[in-house]
Order: sequence, then structure tokens, then C-alpha cells
Amino acid sequence: MLLPPPRARAATWLCALLALCGAAAGCAEPPTKEIDQAQAAIEVAVSAGAERFAATDLAGARTTLTQARDAVGQRDYKLALAHAIDSRERAQTAARAAGEARAVLKRETQSALAGAMALQARAQRLIATASSGPARTRARRARALHAKLTASLQEARTLVEAGDDIKASEALPRLTGEFEKLVEELEGRPAAQSSRKAR
Repeated sequence: MLLPPPRARAATWLCALLALCGAAAGCAEPPTKEIDQAQAAIEVAVSAGAERFAATDLAGARTTLTQARDAVGQRDYKLALAHAIDSRERAQTAARAAGEARAVLKRETQSALAGAMALQARAQRLIATASSGPARTRARRARALHAKLTASLQEARTLVEAGDDIKASEALPRLTGEFEKLVEELEGRPAAQSSRKAR
């Protein structure tokens, strides 16, 4: 069997040694880039509203990022890299989930605003067209409350138009209920229900 010349063997061993040193160097450095990417992904998720809409995923991203930094402190760079990549992926998942939840909230808020505005217009029409004695009395009593609710509804509409669906979604259910109650009173329905119960 022919053996390679000494210089060829030496070159082969040198290449193998350099490859081994390169691999060792890769494991000997902290995954700074991946940790920075995970931190940036968490910040993006927070900006997308993950603290409200994807709290579990965001918490997981923060936990694994802390674990990555702890592993760096223990010089376990392989484990640190794994945690950093996991943190980045969890943060990206949180950002996507938050974006989807915000889109749903926007649709629901716009629907709630339209419903409340319809009730406001209905109440206004009942006040304006009240002709008989009892209806006119109810309309006169309702004017102040209707004006107050209308102002609050305008504030909620401004929030929706500004993109603050979270605050708007907190205000609209109450306003809707108040307008529903006002419409019932203007139509005289509570009195009718009371008379039926008395029978």
C-alpha cells in the first residue's frame, strides 16, 4: 500500500486541526447576536400589544432570554444559543398572536360603535318625534341624559378613529347598555312590562 508523502500527510493533519479549532472557537463564544435578536423580537412583540394579547408567549420569551443570559454567565454557550433561539421564536409567535388579536378587537370595536350610534340615533328620533302627552314627558326627561351619552359616544368614536381600540372597547359596552335602556324608557316599554306583571 502506497502512503502519501510526508508533506501531504502533514497538510492533511493541519487541515483537520484547523477545522477542529474552528469548531471549538465557535462553541467558545457567547451567542451575542442571537441574544440581541431575541431582545429585539421581544421589544417588537411588546410594541404589537403582546403584554395584553399574548401574555403567555411573551412571558415565555422573556424567561428563555433570561435563561440564555444565565447560561452565558455559566459559560455554557451551546445552551445559551438554544435558549436565545427559543426566546426569539417565542417572541415572534407573541407578536403574530398580538397582531391577530388586535385585528379582531378592531372589527369588534367598530361593530360595537356602529350599534351604539344606531341606538343614539333611534333615541334622538324618539325625542324629536314625541307628540302625545306621556311620550313628550318621557322625551323631556330624557334630553339631558341623551346629550350626556351622546358626548361620551363621540369620545369613544374619537378613540376608535385614533386607533385606540382598547380604551374604546372598555367604554362602548356601557354606552350601548345605557342607550338601550334610554330607548326602552322613551318607548314606554318598562311601564308596559310593569302593567303586565301586575296582572
